[in-house]
Amino acid sequence: MHKLWLILFVGSILTACGGAGGRSSPDQLTIAINSGVEGDGLKTAKADYEREFSISITIAEFPYTNLFEKEFIDLKEGTGAYDIIMLDDPWFPRFAEEDLLAEFEPLYQKRGLSGPDDDFVTASLALCYHPYGDGKLYALPYVGNSQMFFYREDLFHKHNLPPPETWDDVLSSARLLQEKEGIFGYVMRGAQGNPIVADYMPLFWAFGGEMFDSQGNPQVNSPEGVEALRFMIELGKYSPPGYVSFNADEVGAHLSQGTAAMGINWPAWISTFDDPTKSKVVGKIGYLPIPSQKARGASSIGNWLLAIPKSARNQEKAFDFILWATSKEQMKLSALRGNPPTRVSVFKDPELLARFKAYPVQLVALESSKPRPRTPLWNEIENVFGIYLSQANSKQLSPEEALGRANDEIKRIIERNRRAP
Repeated sequence: MHKLWLILFVGSILTACGGAGGRSSPDQLTIAINSGVEGDGLKTAKADYEREFSISITIAEFPYTNLFEKEFIDLKEGTGAYDIIMLDDPWFPRFAEEDLLAEFEPLYQKRGLSGPDDDFVTASLALCYHPYGDGKLYALPYVGNSQMFFYREDLFHKHNLPPPETWDDVLSSARLLQEKEGIFGYVMRGAQGNPIVADYMPLFWAFGGEMFDSQGNPQVNSPEGVEALRFMIELGKYSPPGYVSFNADEVGAHLSQGTAAMGINWPAWISTFDDPTKSKVVGKIGYLPIPSQKARGASSIGNWLLAIPKSARNQEKAFDFILWATSKEQMKLSALRGNPPTRVSVFKDPELLARFKAYPVQLVALESSKPRPRTPLWNEIENVFGIYLSQANSKQLSPEEALGRANDEIKRIIERNRRAP
């Protein structure tokens, strides 16, 4: 921590000399966060930071459904209301493309640093560059979410079933367990928009699908896409009635109450499964990376990033806080509070490994994860795509019709934005 303290001290001098433009006190920060476990980690870190560095931090907390709009409007108008913002990684390309974020390289250079250290998980850090992977750095990864496959390990042992490696294994196991155990073999998110897209993408990728070709044209209605959607609908036969309206809470509830045998969800649910006051399956849930099929299985990555608005009133102090919050020491504390880390060393920390048995699987899932398409149009595309996927699962449209219409709509979104001035 000694090096970090030195960096923070140097940063405070730079700020006092006018690095933030003089529009607010150098001893104040405002951070916009997500309302949930991810934001809770930052709220606790905020209190620690205030004690250590005598700086006042205000938290602006918003539910997920409002956070994007609140942040985007503020940054577009350049009001400087926030010094730091939490970004769900699919939002990042929109903010970066519209030049709303402060670049991090100059901030590193002022502190005599070349950039982020190599302890960050590669897949997580890649999300923070625009263009993706090797452009300019505009954020650092704070919460290392990536989907995991949850299954009733005790029931698989009971029926001599090996852990599922392919989606065909998942389907056959779902059929058997539903018949033998009287519980639902699988549970998934089918609600329109983000929920169903998040559960479909691992299937889509495993069946060999990609949303865009090398020229950026949508191809969700490819044979691979249709096959994946047909498979999803088949899995739906072993899911609880009404799954077409499910989000993560319903999936987590069915798994934790022992009424479903398998499903995909985010790591934040692990603590619920292991809590005897909330779960009927303590010690019975197993963890796996996403199953494969024609291609290697891959999770949807869903990291939360910390970025600084270009209009921020106190960029230097904001960067000091981000460096501190994403350091190994602080990320370990955040992990103990329930947030998946984005540093390899934290995943491999002996104390955390003893406490969180899923960490080795989480690290594999994160390292092999895939981002949703890195386009500033993703929010609009995801909404349209999710509507048609849900309509196919509710039998309103055939898989071919649903994906054909989705592909046409996505084309129109792209063309409309190409023509926009």
